[in-house]
Amino acid sequence: MTDKIEKETLASSLNSKLEKSKGAVFAVCGIVVAVIVIIAVIAAVSSKTTANGIEQIDSISYALTKDTDKLPENEEEKASEITARQNKALEDLASLSEKSGIVGLRANMLIAEIKFAQKNYEEARSSWLKAIAAKGKNYTTSLCYYNAAVCSEELNDNENAVSYYKSACEDEDFLLIDHALFSLGRVNEAAQKYEEAKAAYEKLNELHSSSNWAQLAKSRLIALKAAGNIQ
Repeated sequence: MTDKIEKETLASSLNSKLEKSKGAVFAVCGIVVAVIVIIAVIAAVSSKTTANGIEQIDSISYALTKDTDKLPENEEEKASEITARQNKALEDLASLSEKSGIVGLRANMLIAEIKFAQKNYEEARSSWLKAIAAKGKNYTTSLCYYNAAVCSEELNDNENAVSYYKSACEDEDFLLIDHALFSLGRVNEAAQKYEEAKAAYEKLNELHSSSNWAQLAKSRLIALKAAGNIQ
């Protein structure tokens, strides 16, 4: 009889504890569901914001390039129209260029193209680098570094040109890898860093020995050896 009473008491105690814990369990479940809902809402809003940003950039790009065949034939008037379009595009892209992710990436790449066309190489380079920072390493990174290197050469900044070409060449699948490697060799040569130039030319030959850039690289290696600059 005592055992039965003890069992019933134990069972009652457990039931009581379970009943008391139900509220906590449901509260935790409610919090989890709320968090999931919040995450879903944020993701949806972020996705919509990104889509809107990309749509804006596409519209800006279209306005910049539309009806180019209908521009005035007079060179002065044509230049004035192009400048007006570029300035409007830069104005519209300003806020988008401060965003992160794909929107910031594309906005800064378009700004860089406009600035380069305007021969404003300093600001073009800054925008290529901002494009990289906006999204981090991705399929456009090597292109951005390559263009930053080209801008650096235009600014007679060979030190940064070497650095950016080197970064562009880290991706062996980069579409312009041959040109980038040859340029890396060329700027190193100009800086009288002959061993570094040799390394770039040789890597180009290892990757794509039959390309036109590789043929030029071979000729530079022969010239450097003939001048006694490399072994």
